[in-house]
Amino acid sequence: MPADSEPYPVVMSGRSRKVLGLNMNLWRLALVTGIAQFAMSLWAWEFSIFLEFEVGVLRWQIGTVLSIGTLAMIMGFMASGIIADFIGRKNTMVISFIPMAIGLLGMWLNPTWPLIAIEYGIAQFGWASILVITAAIPADEIVAEGGSNSARTFTMVLLPAFVVDGLSPILAGLMLENGYSASHLHLIASIGAVIALVATFAFVRESLGKDVIKKARKGPVIAFRGLGKNFWKFVIGIAGFVFFMRASVPYLGNLVVGEWGISAAYYGYAWSAFSITSAILLYFAGTLADRNVKAAIVVALVGNAIIIIAFSMFQGYWVLVGLNIMWALPIGLWIGAENTIVAGSVPEEMKGRALGTYRYATSMIGFFAFSFGAYIWEISNSLSFLFGYAGIATLVFALLMIPAVKSIELPGAQKTQNGSLEDNSDDMNEEKTTS
Repeated sequence: MPADSEPYPVVMSGRSRKVLGLNMNLWRLALVTGIAQFAMSLWAWEFSIFLEFEVGVLRWQIGTVLSIGTLAMIMGFMASGIIADFIGRKNTMVISFIPMAIGLLGMWLNPTWPLIAIEYGIAQFGWASILVITAAIPADEIVAEGGSNSARTFTMVLLPAFVVDGLSPILAGLMLENGYSASHLHLIASIGAVIALVATFAFVRESLGKDVIKKARKGPVIAFRGLGKNFWKFVIGIAGFVFFMRASVPYLGNLVVGEWGISAAYYGYAWSAFSITSAILLYFAGTLADRNVKAAIVVALVGNAIIIIAFSMFQGYWVLVGLNIMWALPIGLWIGAENTIVAGSVPEEMKGRALGTYRYATSMIGFFAFSFGAYIWEISNSLSFLFGYAGIATLVFALLMIPAVKSIELPGAQKTQNGSLEDNSDDMNEEKTTS
């Protein structure tokens, strides 16, 4: 068959009116993402507890399961970014739900060692691909609409996901208290993944044009050099911050339950407070980030660093709730600015690979950071010390990020004589009709 006659996904013929900054295709994607988030959030928050008390594995086996899941996500990030540029976003997202549903079903049918590690890895592989696509489709729509309000678009697509992430731990807790096991959560989650697959196939429309797919197919499959210097400046610049943040934040539950003496249930409620607050602030955070994307990423990183330091200095339930609520704005700014910079620093036919490669790189950093954090915890015998140490390090690297961000050139950016973090996004990102 001639190359020009190869089948390509059908691209939506026009851009519809917007509601809260998103067109109808992005709202359909957002709702599907919310269903996918339910399939994760229902069980992920208590997975290590499930491994210890229901599966009955040893501590080193718990670590092995989590490590295999991380490695599976790393492979999923890289693979999905490439595949999404070659066969389209929608097709990639549809097939991503298959391993996710299979892995979750296996975690319900036979949650025993060592099968649980394989089942968890399969589910995480699919989930990683979904994370990439939920950023790639908005990136395509932003390009099609002239680059307006990009940070807000990236954040608002996640609105249903944050709402679901806030409510799911509460629902799961009620089910566990009423006699259901964690395995039942995995069964329900697998059904949710199948529903998300069907919804994606039925309602989400392809965002990548066939001319862009043709261009991507003619290029290299793996294009580290082709991603350009602006992309790698950002990756290298943020690497130190990501390392120390991921060396500490994964142990927040251990800090709260183990050293603060707060129950796991109340930790889940605080988690919900963060997610629901994030959902409320997403529109505002995205709009704020669009005014100056470069400044927004620096402010977001500094804000995260301050929160991490605060966890080392204070304790108590209401401190936990307050810090989780305050954490929502820096995270919202980070999501919008980060995706805007990553997707905006590469050509349109490489956005999927850029988003996948970025998550691959940061996940590799996190893989080593997790063990580093455990080592600091072991030698200090104090998670408060770990959070204080990591918080100071993240603050230093957040400030060192300033020259890296200044040197990145983005579409529409204006260079100023004093090198300040300024751009012309206020001019180019004027509000479109919103209803």
